[in-house]
Order: sequence, then structure tokens, then C-alpha cells
Amino acid sequence: MNKKLITLLLAAGLAVIFVATGLQAGTTVKDTLTMEDAGYKKHKKGLVEFTHKKHAEEYGISCGECHHDDKGKALTGLKMGDNVQKCSECHNKFKKDKKNKKDILVHENAMHGNCIECHKAFNKEKDPKDKKGTKGPAPASCSKCHPKKKK
Repeated sequence: MNKKLITLLLAAGLAVIFVATGLQAGTTVKDTLTMEDAGYKKHKKGLVEFTHKKHAEEYGISCGECHHDDKGKALTGLKMGDNVQKCSECHNKFKKDKKNKKDILVHENAMHGNCIECHKAFNKEKDPKDKKGTKGPAPASCSKCHPKKKK
């Protein structure tokens, strides 16, 4: 074999390795995410710091518990770092509708519905006497998740 062919095959092999590695990488996910969205003109309460890594690794919560399709069905087969849409891509209303207070397309309703309901269920599981699910280790009230705003 001539040197040009060997060099070309070696270069092609390296390119395949780099492309395959890049495809596996996805995006880097911070351990803690500040739940901030530009859709809100002003935040009334302090921003929630979501412990993404802790929820996934320590609590064993699957990606599909939060990331779902347009029918609310959990996305399966996801792993940390896979590209997913921001919640506000679909939950893109930022003002509550007085006629439809539970509108799931309202960003705040979607976040609260998902997080608080999960936390309450966890708390009830830990302590069956906690009928409302607000007294356990998982935060389920405004002040437990939203820190006081700095002035």
C-alpha cells in the first residue's frame, strides 16, 4: 500500500472517532440550574435553584419525570447531557389566565404542578401522617424553594 492511502485511511478513522465522540457528548448540564426564563418580565419571588444532578443521581429520578412529549408522556431513553427543549418552548405562557387557572401551558403552572406534586407525593410516602405532603424533607411551599429576593 502506498503512503497516501494509509495516511488517508488513518485520517478518516480519526475523523470517525471524533465525530462519534461528539455525538455522544450532547450538552453539558450544570449540577444546579437557576430556574430563570426570559419570558418573565419581572420575577416576583427569588429564583429557584434546581439541583439537577442531585435529583438524577442521588434521588434516582429519571429524566422522563420532568422531560415529556406534547401529550405529557415521559421521554424515555434520555441520559444526562442529551439535548432537550427548555420547558418554556411549550409551556410558553407567562401570564396566568383568570378563566383557566390550571392552564398547563402557563409556565408557572407547569413548573409548580410538576415539582410540588412530586415533592408532596415523596413527603407522604416518607410520612403517611403528613396528609398534605408539606411537612417532609422535600420542599413543598413557596419559601422553601424560592429564596428571599435580594434588595
